[in-house]
Amino acid sequence: MSVPSVERQTNLTRLCRELQALAQELQVPVSPSPAAEKLSAELFLSHSTADKKFAEICAAQIISSRARLALQSGWAVPAGCDEAVLGTSNYVFFYTGPFRYPNSGCGLLFAQSLEVEQKDSGMATPFDSGGLLRHIARPDPAESVQSFLARHEMPIPEHRRYLAHVMTALFNSPNDYVEGISQCRSSPIGLSGGDERQWTHEVRIPERVQVQGSAHLQAVFAPRARVAVNRPIRALFKWCQHENVDTILIETPKSDDFQALQRTCLSYIRRKLY
Repeated sequence: MSVPSVERQTNLTRLCRELQALAQELQVPVSPSPAAEKLSAELFLSHSTADKKFAEICAAQIISSRARLALQSGWAVPAGCDEAVLGTSNYVFFYTGPFRYPNSGCGLLFAQSLEVEQKDSGMATPFDSGGLLRHIARPDPAESVQSFLARHEMPIPEHRRYLAHVMTALFNSPNDYVEGISQCRSSPIGLSGGDERQWTHEVRIPERVQVQGSAHLQAVFAPRARVAVNRPIRALFKWCQHENVDTILIETPKSDDFQALQRTCLSYIRRKLY
């Protein structure tokens, strides 16, 4: 169960203080650099999926939470799945930054304004929540994963203030966070293991997020071959082009090539934000 918004604000204040104390101890900047403040404020929200799921999103014109999809289909969310265990099955997941989820070949970027619109119901954590159950080790294994998650939930878009501190204190450059270059100093959160999702900010929006028709949609990425043969994907691309939303065709011989997706996304972010 997610914590109330007042507790999320308390979490944010505590996490910032812990990071500032560490920065002072390590004799690195306590306040975020101007470059970190700018980049953390402007970073897009990313959501990527496999081809089949992406086509379903395009056809529905929305991204739905697992719980919402289950309700629509008349089946229950499996009790043992990650979202059910964590209590996050009614949320749509994003990364603050480029695509990070490897089992995907298509993706969507949304502007930071989506967080402003959802500030009363959405939240963020400074790590991938699902990774806590399998890839990322917590500093105190005796603490329940649900409790650990709740202690690190922060309000949106204010979580980006903490991200600016992280970019300054724990990375050689703010750009390293985007590029997936590991932290050069350990976070006071104390997580270990996994990949860059260990320190990538996750944003959760309840129930559903509009795609076609959204004022927040920034860019759409899909392999050229999939756009050519899939009508819903092609329709979304056509709508985007009419609405001045960026459409990015990925050149890859494999429709589920995550490396090509991520590489293309990073190139896009560099052009737009660096």
